[in-house]
Amino acid sequence: MKKIIFAFTLVICSLTALVAAIETQPASGTINVGDDLGYRFSCNDGNMIDIYFGDGATSLFVSANTISYAYHKYKNPGTYIFHKHLIALYTPGCIIDEYRNITVLEDRTITTSPAMPTLGQAITFTANNFNTPGNIMWDMGDGTVYIRRTNVITHTYHRIGTYTVRAFDWDGNTRNIPVTLVLNLTRNISFSPAAPRVDEPVAIQANGFSSNSIDWDFGDNSPQQTYSTMVSHRYQNPGVFLITAVEHDSEQAPVTREISILPENRFLTLSVSELRPDEPLTVTANNFRSPMILWDFGDQTVLSGPAVMTHAYKLPGNYLITARDENGGSEKTIRIAVRILGLSDQVNLEVAELTLDNGKYYKVVPKNSKDITAQLKMKMRGTGIVSGYWIVDSQPYQFFNETVFQGQLKTIVTPEIPGLPVFDPGMHTITVQLTRPQGEPVVFPTLRYFVLPYENVIEILSPRDGAVIKEDQVATFSWQGALGGSYYQISFANSLFPLLREEPGLVWLDCPEQLNFTPDARVWNAIQRNQWTYWKVRALDSTNTVVAESPVQEMKIIIPGARISIQRITDMDGNGIELGGDFTVARNDRLLVQGQLAYPGEAEYLILRVYANDRLVDQLLFRDVKKDERKEFETSVPNLDKESLVVFEVLKSSSPSLVIGYAELKLKKE
Repeated sequence: MKKIIFAFTLVICSLTALVAAIETQPASGTINVGDDLGYRFSCNDGNMIDIYFGDGATSLFVSANTISYAYHKYKNPGTYIFHKHLIALYTPGCIIDEYRNITVLEDRTITTSPAMPTLGQAITFTANNFNTPGNIMWDMGDGTVYIRRTNVITHTYHRIGTYTVRAFDWDGNTRNIPVTLVLNLTRNISFSPAAPRVDEPVAIQANGFSSNSIDWDFGDNSPQQTYSTMVSHRYQNPGVFLITAVEHDSEQAPVTREISILPENRFLTLSVSELRPDEPLTVTANNFRSPMILWDFGDQTVLSGPAVMTHAYKLPGNYLITARDENGGSEKTIRIAVRILGLSDQVNLEVAELTLDNGKYYKVVPKNSKDITAQLKMKMRGTGIVSGYWIVDSQPYQFFNETVFQGQLKTIVTPEIPGLPVFDPGMHTITVQLTRPQGEPVVFPTLRYFVLPYENVIEILSPRDGAVIKEDQVATFSWQGALGGSYYQISFANSLFPLLREEPGLVWLDCPEQLNFTPDARVWNAIQRNQWTYWKVRALDSTNTVVAESPVQEMKIIIPGARISIQRITDMDGNGIELGGDFTVARNDRLLVQGQLAYPGEAEYLILRVYANDRLVDQLLFRDVKKDERKEFETSVPNLDKESLVVFEVLKSSSPSLVIGYAELKLKKE
């Protein structure tokens, strides 16, 4: 409780008596019931002070030649006259009377839960701000009295009417004014839950009715029925409805109550919408109200089970899965369709890609090489048989007949035995022709591979095939020695075919270092920028006869401009991973890379492409780039291989697009 101090300011009455005028803090002199009223007085020898609080309580003080403090509590609200009567014992006729109005407010209250209780409902009463919360006398107004109870009790009223609840504070002292609360309980309708949904059972009760035979109208066009005072009803549509209840065969006025029914929120989800026979399907019932559900999978499998079920279909077809909540007690059926794929003639090609095993449309291999195949990747609409044949050097070479499934990526590879012809040196072509599905013919591109006239091949060490090199970082080209090679030459070309055909106009540069070559400024500057350049190395013996060649390699020299910096690497949970010098070592299958991109100019937009082992894994777009503005980026990259090379490549979109930034990150998986 608060303590308010009332001060007596001393003034002269006589030479021997000091008296006081009343002052209050706060100046209003207003307190609450139960607050400590504090007052202060000071006197010299020969004074006597009587204090009258105005509520029948008094205090007497005799001079003590000191400053004293005292307190008083008002137990009831109201306005009181605080009276000080001072007599100077040694100064005849010196009597001082001081008066002060004290206002005492009521801050004690009684509250109920629920805030608007109904008849027949258990009501929780709480006495707030009481001085003796552990000892209160409750008079509930219906003849029920609770003695020596705490400030929280529960009570139920069974008859309609108006009830005055009284709570006596100060250890239940009935001589004090009680705190009261008036309850007006009439005939009404209550329901539970408070916010029901479609098809959810709603418990509805008529409170305070004089009969147990009630005519009910639920307001949803369902037939009016006569039931008891407690009923259960399910609404099959969302909206606001008016419940009406009246005693059967009675002339009393009906009682109404609005109820809001929320929309249906139960639904089913599938792990996949299409799958093959005998493949497991997981179906999940979301927001269902019961732990047990009646499932019908549409293939004569009906059973009770939890919200997550796994099922496998034996035969292809379209199936409708249904689920009924409350183990079948719900009137609402929740549905979802699933398709089990089977073989049919309705198969159409959706996408296709034809490449050699190096992922390109060309390759250079030594004579009698076993290291070359072609592969056709297809994605089909429908499930069925795809047939066709490979065409090598314009002649049918090998037939195939494969089963493909809806949505599946199918890869068809030329067989190892017999392998592609690699006996005759020179250029060879390979393509494919489909014979099934029939319909509009599909024209596939023609691949080319060049067979060297010798079985010897030079293995390139650096730079890697497809490398992007910054203009100011002159690359060093290196390779392994070839059997019988006395010296080596290297050649660069702006297109592929001069190197494949070894056209007479090719310029071959001698490599004095034998197994590596670093271009001088003239050679490096002669290589075109921002486009692919092709190069290869050949070995010659002492008679100037070519004895071995390397595969044709690709590279691109760029004028970088854009700066890429790797700021931080973490796992997918945010745990930091140390950025290494040569390799960043981690055991995680996927890493999160955070970095910055800056460009020394303005661009409408820049594109950041992220490759992992030559596979595009992410592409980020930056719009309205300002000069030297730092753009932060975040991307996730796989770390599945023993060693991985992650490449960050920035393109400035113009016509044509230019590579203007490049960075590499080497990963090693523990």
